[in-house]
Amino acid sequence: MKEIFKYIVISILAIGVLIGASYAFGWVGVHQNKTITKAKRNAEREVFEETNSFTKGKRQEIIKYYKEWKETETIEEKKAIETIVSMSLADFDEDRFISDAKLLSWIKSIKY
Repeated sequence: MKEIFKYIVISILAIGVLIGASYAFGWVGVHQNKTITKAKRNAEREVFEETNSFTKGKRQEIIKYYKEWKETETIEEKKAIETIVSMSLADFDEDRFISDAKLLSWIKSIKY
């Protein structure tokens, strides 16, 4: 009975030492940064992209570029603005947040 108890205590201590060493050497922290922290940051980013300030800012940006695009006269300038808009709105869901049909069709013609 004493032998079994001795092995159980040694096993628990060994597991404790391994867990302590993993925290001491940062192995757990690295794993957390790869998984938990990464998922948390992605979730925070998704929430931010749903905020009113983000979507209003994107709408204002689109309107500004559309006005600039309409006022330019050369094809090179139009292409430059189109490139900026397509990169800026690459991950933006225009169908959900843009209600103006003219702007929406302009964005889709540039992005797709």
